[in-house]
Amino acid sequence: MRPVSLERAAEAMAGTLHDVANGRAEAPVCGAAVDSRAVREGHLFFAMRGQVDGADFAPEAMLRGATAVVCDRPLSVPTVVVNDVQAALGELARWSLAREGAPTVVGITGSVGKTTVKDALAAILRSTGRRIAATEGNYNNEIGLPLTVLAADEKAEVLVLEMGATHPGDIAHLSRIAPPEVGILTAVSPVHLDSFGSLEALAATKGELAMSLGEGPESVLVCPIDAPAAATGPGREIGRRITFGRKPEADLYASGVAEQDGGLSFTLHMRDQGREIEVKAPVFGTHLVEPLLAAIGGGLALGLEPEECARGLTRLRRTGLRGEVYKLREDIIVYDDSYNASPAAVAAVLRYGAEGARRQDRRLVAVLGGMFELGGAAREYHREAGRLAAEVGVDLLVCVGDEARWYAEAFPKESLFYESAEAAAAGLERVLKEGDYVVVKGSRGVGLDRLTRKLKERLALV
Repeated sequence: MRPVSLERAAEAMAGTLHDVANGRAEAPVCGAAVDSRAVREGHLFFAMRGQVDGADFAPEAMLRGATAVVCDRPLSVPTVVVNDVQAALGELARWSLAREGAPTVVGITGSVGKTTVKDALAAILRSTGRRIAATEGNYNNEIGLPLTVLAADEKAEVLVLEMGATHPGDIAHLSRIAPPEVGILTAVSPVHLDSFGSLEALAATKGELAMSLGEGPESVLVCPIDAPAAATGPGREIGRRITFGRKPEADLYASGVAEQDGGLSFTLHMRDQGREIEVKAPVFGTHLVEPLLAAIGGGLALGLEPEECARGLTRLRRTGLRGEVYKLREDIIVYDDSYNASPAAVAAVLRYGAEGARRQDRRLVAVLGGMFELGGAAREYHREAGRLAAEVGVDLLVCVGDEARWYAEAFPKESLFYESAEAAAAGLERVLKEGDYVVVKGSRGVGLDRLTRKLKERLALV
């Protein structure tokens, strides 16, 4: 963020200064932190209450260079006293984006593919020399998003933000903090159904992004050609809509999808212009075509040429544990997509693994962790994935974690069950065979990253 005085920052948060003297009200504020260990010179430390009380770490934050502490009560250090610390964090981020010269905001939401789209769009923009800032890690919620905004370089031209949701209203709230000029909807599929209750409610929540876009000509919504109407802002007079998919009816559609040693390739068709452009990206997984199309749509919405978008994708590097391919001893290939899981994402990985194993004549081993937050339909979603695993030709199904037992209920062939990722890693070491093709997918809480790390350690190429 562009530096601002402590006094002005306090005003933006409707806070009052306490124990601020000797000109400190004019001291610069240039960032924010909620972890005292992450505080840097000029930061505000937001003392939130959680498992611990952030106020207990106020002295440490000041020693690390904080300009002041934001708290819901006066402390014995320079303090901005506010009613709600978390809300104040969002207000400061919102205010910073309302200042003259603030970056253009691109908001990305959807059940799957948010990080892939973010990584791809960031690669496209950076390749053109644009100064950008983007979400890192899982900073896509009501705390992480404003921290990302406030951490952005003051010269950033574009801010690429993932917007996650676990409850209705979440996307609307994030969009109020960081109003997007360009909105990208990746997909709508079953996730967090224990809090949303239905796919229809989930679609409506994702549609909050479209509803937050301005009704002027500058606003653009990029969305799947087959997205539910509720997710696309029905009735909203958005400046422009760009649809993507594999159907010729889409504004941007892909054909000739192929995968080689260098990664993914396809032909991009621009329906309105009748143009075709060859696209190559150094990533693996044919199910990534849609996120790449969404990123291209984002680039076009920001005024780039399609050729620039295609060139930028050649520089794409995905975030770890998302579609990473590597070899172990005895010519074992692993497709590691273990970061998180949903029914649609598990289905995509199973189909991708089946293609790869069939093409290379290898035994297919699927290592699946449970899928969390699916509500009352959780068992059936797991059973559906188990049936699909059998249909696509999985030879050995390895189930990890309690919920994963349900996969095996609908899988008629050989399956193994392990309570933990560590136990599964030890078991896999014994059952994997030369030339196996292994796909790994599961919800973050299962910890399959620990499994893949153990496999790399124990079965590393010599």
